[in-house]
Amino acid sequence: MTWSNNRRFLLPAVLSAILCATTAAHAQNEAYLAEQKALSEQLQHGKRLAEANCQQCHAIGIEGNSPHPTAPPFWSISERRPVDTVARMLLNHMKPEGTDMPTFQITEKQATDIATWINWVQPTSHGKRLVEANCGACHATGLTDESPHAEAPPFRELHKRYPIEALEEAFAEGIESGHPDMPVFNATVTQLSDILAYIATLSTEE
Repeated sequence: MTWSNNRRFLLPAVLSAILCATTAAHAQNEAYLAEQKALSEQLQHGKRLAEANCQQCHAIGIEGNSPHPTAPPFWSISERRPVDTVARMLLNHMKPEGTDMPTFQITEKQATDIATWINWVQPTSHGKRLVEANCGACHATGLTDESPHAEAPPFRELHKRYPIEALEEAFAEGIESGHPDMPVFNATVTQLSDILAYIATLSTEE
């Protein structure tokens, strides 16, 4: 069989393989977008519920103090209990001992969406979003990924190179070094604290 004849059989197979790969990638992208849209809707719904039912006593954002002296800010809830238990607590009409926190009727979806919002404002979640948005173009920001920039160390290895106190000082002053073309990044006090909280989770999960 000549090359010309071979092409008649090979070309459709190659095109078919490319089409399958493209279709699979498109399907994965569509699934990802659908997942992100669902998450966004959960977050927005959870935030609205918190604004309507919780912010009279609790600070419900990523920072700030609660209006009620014994009501923990939402961003600090992970220091008191696993965040993945919040939805069940709300559904069971449970409340922390020694508090005057009211209970109210709530559906499973409402409880899930409030818990999703609470998880979103936790320091480690906020820190993760910050490093992915501001550092991910050069640095690996997860547990297994590789840094896109050859000279940018993975975040999971930063604690091996610098004491956490040194990182805090560097971020506070605006990091200007690390790799030669690293851009300046100035962080607020809350951003700094949450970035370091996220970096700490990477070092403890080795």
